[in-house]
Amino acid sequence: MNNNGLAKMTMTGASRIGCNLRAGLAKTLMYATGIALSAVLFVTDALAEQEFVSVTAAYRERIALPPDAILEVELLDVSRADAPSTVLSYMRFKQDRVPFDLQLSYDPNLIEENYSYVVAARILSEGAVLFRTTSAYPVLTRGAGDAVDLVLQMTAEPKKPQPSGIAGVTWEAFEIGGRMFVGDTPPTLMFMEDGAFSLFAGCNQYTGKAELGDGTVAFPEAMRGTRRACVEPIQNLENDVLEAIAASTQYTQSGDNLALQRENGVVTLRFQKQQ
Repeated sequence: MNNNGLAKMTMTGASRIGCNLRAGLAKTLMYATGIALSAVLFVTDALAEQEFVSVTAAYRERIALPPDAILEVELLDVSRADAPSTVLSYMRFKQDRVPFDLQLSYDPNLIEENYSYVVAARILSEGAVLFRTTSAYPVLTRGAGDAVDLVLQMTAEPKKPQPSGIAGVTWEAFEIGGRMFVGDTPPTLMFMEDGAFSLFAGCNQYTGKAELGDGTVAFPEAMRGTRRACVEPIQNLENDVLEAIAASTQYTQSGDNLALQRENGVVTLRFQKQQ
């Protein structure tokens, strides 16, 4: 065989290999496309099959929930009186308002017209159940609709944030807005365990109730107070104290010293324990 014949055979073999590679690649792409398309259709079908129960969860007590409160809601099959209920849907939410509106999703393929279904809920904080439903709230079948208003009953009193040792002490101001207080009658502040406070701002006496947490404080926008007429220097001092109180959202205690601070950490007032 001469060199020309050998070259032709080599080119022919390379062409066949290239064709086989292209055919294999095409089959692989078609297979991958089929898998992707099947996945999309599966997800689309799954989403299309979801339906929802409109739920409103509330309680009657006029108390605030802890910041970590969680609402758990379930759709239950309670058709069999001689067996535990079956959970068909379960969702968790951060309980940041009351009442709380939500959409509880479920698979309609699991619903039988001659069965019975209810929605149950509970509110938890630090693993403890604070509120829960104690009545049955039917939905979906036997004349019940797809919307329900839940009224949860209190099972445990929410824990109140403790003021971390700042209560029961008369705190005497020595620095206001970054300026040292100079005078004979300094402003004072005293907290009770429940957050109630008494403030002497330099001229008038004020009372109210603050929300105290672990290093946090929220004073009310309005406070009850006396209405004494004050001479200008003392009135200016009182205005500065009230402005500092209103801007304070945090506190730091170190021994006999207490500092109120803005959200960014800037100190508004410094106190020491009154001797």
